[in-house]
Amino acid sequence: MRSKFLQKLLYNWQVKIICLLLAVLVYFVLLFSIQSSRSMTLPLKVTLPDGYKAESTIPKSVELVIQGTEDQIFMIDPAKISVSADFTTVNREGVNYAVVEIDTGDLTSYIDTTALSIFTRPSQVKIYFSK
Repeated sequence: MRSKFLQKLLYNWQVKIICLLLAVLVYFVLLFSIQSSRSMTLPLKVTLPDGYKAESTIPKSVELVIQGTEDQIFMIDPAKISVSADFTTVNREGVNYAVVEIDTGDLTSYIDTTALSIFTRPSQVKIYFSK
């Protein structure tokens, strides 16, 4: 004999699966609809290597993008965030790349950064060096 619980669980199982899938879909739609994005242009501090000359243009700024919920995004003071690219490890002529590093300072002391996404466009900088 089947138990009553199993009978109730399997009764109209197709409708129950469709409802579960719709609930998951609604959850993700709501999750992504409350996500916001804020972008700003910040000056880029570039550290050049000794003994090499930059032949290409050195970027002056990058775009910083912060994604998360609106209440967290607008609590961030962009003046406390700095971006830099370090080329001091360059040891050859030609095109060299450096990752743009983001220094958020004391941001983690007043905001939960696990729910935020902070990145730059471009994420790396390239400069042509000669001796």
